[in-house]
Amino acid sequence: MSWALISDSSCNLRDWQPTAPHTTFAFAPLKIRVGEREFIDDLTLDVHELNSAVQAESSASSSACPSVGEWAELFRLADKTICMPISEGVSGSYNAAATARDMVLAEDPNRQIHLVNSRAAGGKMDLIFLLFDRYLASNSDASFEDACAYFDSLEQNSKILFSLCNYANLAKAGRIPKAAGVIANKLNIRILGTASEAGKIELVGHTRGEKKMLNKIIDTMEAEGFTGGEVVIDHVENETGAQALASRIVERWPGSKTIIMPCNGLDSYYAEMHGLIIGYGMGVASGR
Repeated sequence: MSWALISDSSCNLRDWQPTAPHTTFAFAPLKIRVGEREFIDDLTLDVHELNSAVQAESSASSSACPSVGEWAELFRLADKTICMPISEGVSGSYNAAATARDMVLAEDPNRQIHLVNSRAAGGKMDLIFLLFDRYLASNSDASFEDACAYFDSLEQNSKILFSLCNYANLAKAGRIPKAAGVIANKLNIRILGTASEAGKIELVGHTRGEKKMLNKIIDTMEAEGFTGGEVVIDHVENETGAQALASRIVERWPGSKTIIMPCNGLDSYYAEMHGLIIGYGMGVASGR
């Protein structure tokens, strides 16, 4: 029996290949509209070109989720499918996937499709798929129900943090006053956020400067119950900052493993230049 692990392009694994036998990973690309240009967030996207276009555009940009047809095509790739799109609380991607699931199961009731609300984006999603692949590789005879229960436990025991230091998109979209965005950028104010239980954006706090922000990330992870393990750090053209955070994590929790990867287009669009998205977990989701 074949497996498909499916997401949208808010997951930054991109061209990742699972290690579990007979298992495929694929994602449905979101689209980002910048001025008169549309960027499709697939493997051909030049993310730096997108970031530059967003910074240069004076008007508000927008994003669009994958269509029902795009999701349905991915749900036909394998006998057993687990799909985890970006948080239902911030995008219509989950609802489009749910419609596609119902459509494909009506066509072929023998297929098995499990749809999971990530309540996140980026690093948390990356971590869950990586850990679940390890589970499948070691439990090739697991039932669909047991595998789905394990996947759900990974989602429930993992967390996301995001650190922002540019606010142009928020200001252009009218989510914060333009003057406030300008002042925040000039004062080097950085915002730390997370996802609520419903998967919506929630503010943790702010600092001035990267060093204080790295300390706040470590303090927040510890307060949430992290005691070491695997951490995924996604970055928007900020590998130096990601490496600095990775060093802090290993220093605080020796033996921890950090995985650093660049953001896809969608996460770059939301986290903005030099932003970081961190995925980590406790218990079963710690990777230990």
